[in-house]
Amino acid sequence: MIAVREPWAIRFPAVEAVVFGQMIEGTCALERGEVELELRPGDFMMMARPPEWTMRSGPEVEPIDLKVLFADSKALQGDDPTKPAARFLAGHFLFAEPNADQMAGLLSPIVHVRAADVAAQRLGRLLSLLDDEATADRPGRSLALDRLLEVILVETLRHRANQVEGMQPGLLAGLADPRISRALRALHREPSHPWTVAQLAREAHMSRAGFAARFAEIVGVSPIGYLSAWRMSLAKAALVSTKRPMIDVAKVAGYGSVSAFSTAFNRATGMSPTAYSQLAAG
Repeated sequence: MIAVREPWAIRFPAVEAVVFGQMIEGTCALERGEVELELRPGDFMMMARPPEWTMRSGPEVEPIDLKVLFADSKALQGDDPTKPAARFLAGHFLFAEPNADQMAGLLSPIVHVRAADVAAQRLGRLLSLLDDEATADRPGRSLALDRLLEVILVETLRHRANQVEGMQPGLLAGLADPRISRALRALHREPSHPWTVAQLAREAHMSRAGFAARFAEIVGVSPIGYLSAWRMSLAKAALVSTKRPMIDVAKVAGYGSVSAFSTAFNRATGMSPTAYSQLAAG
């Protein structure tokens, strides 16, 4: 929990994490590059891998670094208790490699949920539970925190999925489209199936040409290009987290032989599957 009194401004460093939080009391401006939004009580925000960003009570306030505030929690309390106060509940988490880039892309650049939105109310309750669990020392604390963070992420993605208009091309936009989502669910369900554009178009109940154009527009890549990238993501996860035979990993990626898979994997990542696995193992 960050608690400050006006006038105040905090500069947050660029991080490779997902940051999130909710305004509990007071208002402020959040500035990330050219993007600026106003946070009011109850508003929720989430950003994936943000560059340096700032929260401030007013435009003329010189920000202090977050590490300075951590070193002295009273640095922005001021001497006048009658000054308007602001409180902000915040946290962060990391996506596990090897597919952190793909997951982080679902949330870029800023997710802003207004207090009046039902999602903000649900997220507020989850954050309250998260804060309670993080400050307690109960059995199963780590497991409970992991599950709460997962639910917070799901709730945020649900909110984004309802905002189809103006959404940036990507997986989330595809899942929000009723027709394209049917094809995406099919290839996610059976990634090793020898899918063709025509087969995926039938899943979407569209013509082949119409489906290919719509998919590229909404997702930002061709259907087969997305399928190939998804298969490689699954293969990288299998190489990192399991000891499965290489032929099994190849089949997960939709290849019938280790040599064909190795060639494709090298083309996509710049290294062989064995080298990738050894590098990930440290």
